[in-house]
Amino acid sequence: MTVKKKSSEIVLIVGGSGFLGQHLVKQLIEEEDSVQEIRVLDLKPYENRLNHGASKKITTFIGDICDVDMKWEMAFEGVDCVFHCAAYINFQYPPNVTELERVNVDGTRNVVKLCVKHRVPRLVFTSTSAVTLVPYMGSTFAVILNQTEGKARVPEDEREFIIPGYLASKLRAENVVLEANGTPLRDSNEILRTVALRPTILYGECDERFFPLLMRIGVRFGGQIPRIAGVGGKQQLTYVGNAAWAHICAKRALGDAFARQKISGLPIFITDDTPIEDTIRFCQRISKSLPKEAKLRPTWWSLPGFLTYFLAWMLELLVLIVLKPLFGLSLPFPPRGLIAYSSSIMMYCRLRASIHLDYEPPYNEAQCIQNSASWYERHRRELIGDK
Repeated sequence: MTVKKKSSEIVLIVGGSGFLGQHLVKQLIEEEDSVQEIRVLDLKPYENRLNHGASKKITTFIGDICDVDMKWEMAFEGVDCVFHCAAYINFQYPPNVTELERVNVDGTRNVVKLCVKHRVPRLVFTSTSAVTLVPYMGSTFAVILNQTEGKARVPEDEREFIIPGYLASKLRAENVVLEANGTPLRDSNEILRTVALRPTILYGECDERFFPLLMRIGVRFGGQIPRIAGVGGKQQLTYVGNAAWAHICAKRALGDAFARQKISGLPIFITDDTPIEDTIRFCQRISKSLPKEAKLRPTWWSLPGFLTYFLAWMLELLVLIVLKPLFGLSLPFPPRGLIAYSSSIMMYCRLRASIHLDYEPPYNEAQCIQNSASWYERHRRELIGDK
């Protein structure tokens, strides 16, 4: 077997035009000397939104990972590592189970199949820490206190998830990837090595979902974010640049004969040093550098969690029985799931990542906040829909 020289690796990022993919491309260019070519497979062409350099070849392939004919499968030829970041991120209620299964599960099976067919030895899958969001001792919220991957429970029955639909599809996709670990590659003596990274909710440059949603709520309520779950819980967030670096660390570890024995076929929590606090309080800190009309703050009042949870249950019942069957209406988020998340305490232990991936967050708290706030400020109008 020929040993590859420096700057000889080819990597493929499935979903590379998206939020995380943008940062992964940037860091592969700036920090990973072993990579000579970066391929991006996505529904839309790759566009450099982070203004990074162009010192390495970037090749874009347009395609849907769910396509049966897979006309884009040449993107896998000669690849040393695949990063599978693509997903159908949708929390609507009732869940669009068909599309979630098609993209997140069947699409992941296609990626695994092509890795085996084209002899790709390494596959890094982007999962989510939220696959552990199950009720605490029969309650309506989750409690995860500094738990490792072995201690944080994933449900055997998908109906246990406090947020239905999306999380179940991500857990099934994660299982597809981890169960594929050790699969012999076609016409080769090598096997496929896989790992599933579980970052917490991401924020930072190119975010068009998490913080922008709260910005739009703030606009509607005069800069205030209603507290609908009592005093609220504590949620752990991660800066997207740190999560991207963890993916590179995983690629390196899977390529190391010793390290891969420790991580192959395992899930790994990814966090950084972002303070663990109520999500609204965290967004308030980020918005401090935004214009006055864009600053966010929690309301001085809060609604009791038990009351809002009951009202949310009634709303879900109305949607299921009347609004969806008769008018085809759905909600952008599951009401009970939103309240349950806001009430939950989530703190994950990244010991496995630190020891076996040699992962340490390259961006400290101050840098994460500054980078994020600057980007949100520059793109504020488009993010809130004010053209």
